[in-house]
Amino acid sequence: MNPVPRYEALFKAGDLEGARREATQVHERNARDWRAMLTLARLALVDGEEALAESLLLGVTRAGAGEQRESRLVGAALHTRRGEWNQALELYRALVAEPSPPTEAFFGLGYVRVEQGDAAAAHAALAHAVSLEPRVALHHFQLARVLFLLDRLEEAFAHLELSLHLDPWHAPSYLVFARALEAGGELEAAEDLLRQGQKAVPDDVGLLKALADVRLARGNVRGAVSAAEARVRVEPEGVAALGHLARLRVTERRFLEALELCHQLEARGMSTGLSRSVEALVFEAREPPDVERALAAWREAVRLSPDDWMPPWRQALLLLRQVEDGPPEAVLPARELLAEAHHRAPQRPEPVLALARVEARLGARESARERLVVLLRHPSLEDDWRAQAEALLTELG
Repeated sequence: MNPVPRYEALFKAGDLEGARREATQVHERNARDWRAMLTLARLALVDGEEALAESLLLGVTRAGAGEQRESRLVGAALHTRRGEWNQALELYRALVAEPSPPTEAFFGLGYVRVEQGDAAAAHAALAHAVSLEPRVALHHFQLARVLFLLDRLEEAFAHLELSLHLDPWHAPSYLVFARALEAGGELEAAEDLLRQGQKAVPDDVGLLKALADVRLARGNVRGAVSAAEARVRVEPEGVAALGHLARLRVTERRFLEALELCHQLEARGMSTGLSRSVEALVFEAREPPDVERALAAWREAVRLSPDDWMPPWRQALLLLRQVEDGPPEAVLPARELLAEAHHRAPQRPEPVLALARVEARLGARESARERLVVLLRHPSLEDDWRAQAEALLTELG
């Protein structure tokens, strides 16, 4: 049996720079060394350089090693990275059908299956990967994600704990674990876990954002701001980070600082739906409200965030406040915005209730009642919204 090249051992051990250095030296000495090219292709995938990975794989094929098992594994990984699920699935299924298939093939098969929406098939493949290499944290992490999809929560938490035990620096494990705790109403436990994750990976922006969000959900605005400020220190040019902090400045009622952050983004030509929404909230909060500038900012937010229901809903509410004493037809522009908000998020009760009120004002009481009846059929509708919908339905008769 041929000895494993040093660069392959370094890659498997996680020393990516060492593997890159060794594989590059070998490739420079022998441009047809397919195993060195294959390791460089793997590294290109890690770096997100898909074109380079494809070029290196073509070199492997020209060297006569395109049908080697390792080559097909990297080819399947490239298809997976590109979202070419059928091509990846074909390769992985062929690989797992061979004698003594590699663990990587089962892991890849499971990953593709979950992306295709087949959690049961994904579970079988990932569970097998875990059984073959139980000391790999990533195997436990992906299996936990599938177990959550299958509502096997106790097992999912157990595998997340194993993932973190094996790799305490794996930020995604903390994030998935925390989201699951939040979904179960365990906000304090979620915050404790995220703080633990932040200590292990202090500069991970995903952990910092999640920590800010859970603190805000617990009513700890100052703590949320602290996490958001830390995120901006990590990525001072980050558009999402600046927008998130600006939104929290509004919550603190530090309006000038919120606007300053928004103006920074605008000056760079990088305004977002969130930053324009922040501007609109600031203009609305002024005494008296700066309605024209608020409406202009909401219009931009609607345009910049085509999937977000909040900007058209908020713009509609502002318009409705301006025409409270006007004729019924004055609410028509708001009605269009509310319809757009409902289209963007059909499950949200806020646009539905507002639409029902507007339609009642326009004399379309039957349409308003139908909307409310449909809304009340949702079993997950929160009690407050249910009470509002029932009261409005009673009022409409």
